[in-house]
Amino acid sequence: MQKSDKNPLFSSTINFFSDLRKKISLKLFVVFSACLFVFLFSYLKVFNNYELIFYDLKLMLRPSLPVSDKIVIIEVADDTVKNLGKWPLPRDFHGSLIRVLKEYGVKQIIIDVLFEEPTLDDEMFRSALEESGNVYLPIAFYLEDKNRKIKNFAESKEIISDIRSIFKAHVAGYGHINTFIDSDGKVRRIPLFIKYKDRLFPHLSFAAACDYLGLKADKIFVKSGTIIIDNKLSIPVSSGAPFLVNYPAKWKDSFLHLSYFNILKAYSDVNKGITPSLDLSILKDKICFIGLTATGTSDLRATPVEKSYPMLGLQASVFNSIIEKRFIKDVGGKVNALISVIIFLVSLSFCLKFSPLKALLVNIVFGAVYFFGTFIFLVCGGILIDSFFPLFIIVITYSASGIYKFLLEERKRQILENELDIARTIQRSFLPQGAKEFNGITVSSFMQAAKFVAGDLYDIVELDKNKLGILIGDGSGKGVSAALIMAQAISQFRIFCRQNLSCSAVLNTLNRELYGKFQGSFVTCLYIIVDTSQNLLHISSAGHGPLFVYRNSSRDLIDVDLAAGFPLGVVEEANYEETTYLIEKKDKFFLFTDGLYEARNRKGEELGMENVKKIILKKALLDTKKINEAIKENILKFSDCDKQHDDITFIVAGKEL
Repeated sequence: MQKSDKNPLFSSTINFFSDLRKKISLKLFVVFSACLFVFLFSYLKVFNNYELIFYDLKLMLRPSLPVSDKIVIIEVADDTVKNLGKWPLPRDFHGSLIRVLKEYGVKQIIIDVLFEEPTLDDEMFRSALEESGNVYLPIAFYLEDKNRKIKNFAESKEIISDIRSIFKAHVAGYGHINTFIDSDGKVRRIPLFIKYKDRLFPHLSFAAACDYLGLKADKIFVKSGTIIIDNKLSIPVSSGAPFLVNYPAKWKDSFLHLSYFNILKAYSDVNKGITPSLDLSILKDKICFIGLTATGTSDLRATPVEKSYPMLGLQASVFNSIIEKRFIKDVGGKVNALISVIIFLVSLSFCLKFSPLKALLVNIVFGAVYFFGTFIFLVCGGILIDSFFPLFIIVITYSASGIYKFLLEERKRQILENELDIARTIQRSFLPQGAKEFNGITVSSFMQAAKFVAGDLYDIVELDKNKLGILIGDGSGKGVSAALIMAQAISQFRIFCRQNLSCSAVLNTLNRELYGKFQGSFVTCLYIIVDTSQNLLHISSAGHGPLFVYRNSSRDLIDVDLAAGFPLGVVEEANYEETTYLIEKKDKFFLFTDGLYEARNRKGEELGMENVKKIILKKALLDTKKINEAIKENILKFSDCDKQHDDITFIVAGKEL
C-alpha cells in the first residue's frame, strides 16, 4: 500500500478525480443556488406587477367568452340622468322600475346602488321591495390592504354603508360590493366573503347566484385554494379567499344592455296605448343588474379588459362566471415557483448545449412556446400560470450563460495571447535584428506581423568571406499556420544555403524538401547572394518580387527583371533560374513582401506600388537604416493606426564602398 501511495501515476489519478469532484460539486452548488433563488423570487411574487401586465395581455388576446342570455344590464347612463334629473335619482323611480320588472316576470333584480341615507321617497321604494321579493341590495365595508394577505377571509371592523333597516327587511338578499384594487389601479379580484363581527358576508352577485342555483351561500367549506358551496359548487380562490373576476369581454361587447329610462318610458307608452320602442316581454325570467354607468361617475374603474369599466359589469361578470361555472384558477405560488425552476433548468441546458447564436434562437422559440402554452391553458381551461417571470428567467439565463461563456473564452484568449506572445518572441529570436554590415554592404530589415506571429520570412546569412545571402519570403495565409510554414521553410533554408553556393540550387533543393508538406499552402521567396568581390547580385525567385535597385549614378530606381518560378512547395520538380545584376558604389537595393504596397488606410485604399517607389526615391540618398525608418513611418502614417491587413516585411541593403 505504501508503494502505491508513492506511485506518481496513482497520485496523479487521485488528484485528477479529486479536482473533478470539486469542479462538479461547485457547478452543482451554483445550479442548486440558482434554482433556490428562482423558486423564492417566483413564490414571493417579486415581479407581480409585471405578471399583472401579462395577465391583462392574455385577457385582451382571448376571444370573448359566451355569457348567459338570462343576464340583462339596466344602465343609469347619460340618457337616464338627462331625462330623469341629476344623480342620485329619487327612490320613487327605483320603486317604479322594480314594479315594472316584477310585472314583466324578471326573476332576480340586483341593484348596485347604496341605500343608507333616508329620503322622502323611501316608503314607495320599501313597498316596491316588499311586493317584488326578488331584489338584492348592496352594503360596503372598509378594508385595509393587509386583508389581502390573510389566511382565510378578508376581515373588516367597519361598515362604510349599510342598508336602511326598513329596506333590509324586505330584500331577497344582500351582500358587499367591495373589490381589491391592485397596485396599478385595476380591479382583478374581489373577496367572495368579508368577515365582520364573526359573521361572513358574501359578495352581492355571489349571494344572488347561489340563490339562482338553489345553493345555501352560508354553507361553505374552504379547502386549499377552493371554496365549496353547499357541497355542490367548488369555486377556485387564492389566499384570503379573493376571487379572480372572469370578465367575458369589453363593456359594450358583453351582456344585453338596456336603458333605465327607456324601460320606464316603454312601460308608460304601453299604458297610454302607444307602441313602445322597447318590447318589455324580453325581460321575462331575466336576471337584471341595475346601476350607474353615466360618464364621469365614480363607479367606473380600470380592469384588465378596459381602462374605464363600470363596476355594474363586474357584478354581472361574477354572476355569469358562477352560474356558467367559468372560473379563472390561479395555480398558486408553489406550482408557479416549480414551473419557473423547470424553465430555468431547460433554458440552461439549451445555453450549455448549443452555440450562443443557436441557443438564442432556441430560447426565443422556447419562450414563445411557453407563453402560447400558458395562453392556451387560460383560454381553454381557465388556468392561470405565471408568464413574465419564466420568460424573464429565460432572458437572464441566456444572458448569464453568455457572460460566463464570454469570460471563459476571454480567459482562453488571454492564455492563447500569452502563448502567442511567447511564439512571437521566439520567432523574433531566430530572425536577424537591426542593421548588419558585411564587406561594405549595410543591410537593415523590418518586419511587422498582421497578427501575433508572421507568415513572412527573411534571413541574412554570411556564406563566406565575400558572399552574403539575403532571403525574403511570404508564406500563404496569416497567423499561426503561416508562421509554422515560415519556421519550417527558414530552418530548411539555413541548412541548404551553406551546402550550395548557387541561388537556384538552394531554391531547387528547398522546394523538393517542402513539396507535399503544406497541404495546399505555399511560400514565395526571393533569394539573393551578394558577391562583394565581383560587385554582383546573384538572384533567384520562387514567385516573389519585385526587386528594386537604386542606381546612385543616375539617381534612378530600377525594377530588376526576375526569372520568377513557381512558389516553393507547389511543383515537385521545379527548376529555378538565376540572374545576375551589377551593383556600383552607393547603390541600394530593396526587397519587400506584398504587405508593404497592399497596406490600407481607413477608407480601404491601398498604398500601391507607385507610392512605394516615391517613398524610396525621396529617401534614397540616406543611409539604409534611415531609409528603413522613413519607410516604416510612411506606412504607419498612411494606415493611420488602422487594423493591419497583411504582414509587412522589407529589407534595405546598400553598397557604401
